[in-house]
Amino acid sequence: MIYAIRNEGESNEKLILRYKKLFFQSRIASKIKSERYATRTVKKKKIRESAIVRSHYRKMNTKVYL
Repeated sequence: MIYAIRNEGESNEKLILRYKKLFFQSRIASKIKSERYATRTVKKKKIRESAIVRSHYRKMNTKVYL
């Protein structure tokens, strides 16, 4: 749990900025975003098919240098 205690003479805006900084540095936001939806593991067949497609496009985009 992230919390920020207001320092003496600190404005509300500064406190909010300090809290946001702590929140995003703790990587809680990225964890929440990544766990928002359930995802299935990718099957070996799908990985292989995408590798074949990638290699096909790499062959198409290779340039011949003399």
